Amino acid sequence: MPTQASQSTPSGNPMVIRNGQIAELVLNAPDRKNALPLAAWQAIPGLLAELARDPDLRVCIVRGAGGKSFCAGADISEFEAIRSTPEAAKRYDDINVAAFKALKALPVPVIAAIEGPCLGGGLGLALACDLRIAARSAFFAIPAARLGLAYPPEALGDLLEAVSPSNAKRLLFSAERLTAEKALDMGLVNEVVDDMDLNQHINALSKALCANAPLSLKAAKQAINRLAQPGSQADATADLANAQVCIDSADYREGCRAFLEKRSPVFTGV
Repeated sequence: MPTQASQSTPSGNPMVIRNGQIAELVLNAPDRKNALPLAAWQAIPGLLAELARDPDLRVCIVRGAGGKSFCAGADISEFEAIRSTPEAAKRYDDINVAAFKALKALPVPVIAAIEGPCLGGGLGLALACDLRIAARSAFFAIPAARLGLAYPPEALGDLLEAVSPSNAKRLLFSAERLTAEKALDMGLVNEVVDDMDLNQHINALSKALCANAPLSLKAAKQAINRLAQPGSQADATADLANAQVCIDSADYREGCRAFLEKRSPVFTGV
């Protein structure tokens, strides 16, 4: 099925491409290894908010344009002009974190398709995704210590969902680059595949997720995200409500019938 861009975008700004029930958020600055300028970071929450309102959406893939880079982080060439004071740096971090939060809040599974550099804020975007699939060419780092910066505390929570505190410290203290295989060993990514197989693997995974009950996936994502946050275990009201929606849904009845009839279920999200 051919893909179509949902809208025209200025050069360097991310764009959304739809392919049926699957959307791609494309980080669109390939001449800079998809290092994102401030305007691109600012655009991400709005693009994702539009996707979140689409009842037909089942999966979102985040990838870099050009087929060589995921995201080399923030565009450092802008820092002297727009991140030169503590107040400006805090505002910049807040804009980055808003993009991370928008990815986590999207009510469908989000898969990062990672190739080449995945650095700094780019790694922050990948960590805000639910699943991270890396090509063998991928490499990872958080270079904040080499720039004299502190990684945003909100983004550290996403890092700690993926790796141990000790490994998080290793990444931040050393600013070292990790190969895809080392990132897999650390838990930073879910899978590593050959570069030539990345797109096929992501497409197959996306189609498999699309075949499952969307209300169940939404309930699982929101509950796990909440439980992973320190001190959040006390209030499970929204999780229980999501579970009740699943039980009351036509999809639950369809899933049970399909199991008894030994056929594949056809879920509609209601």
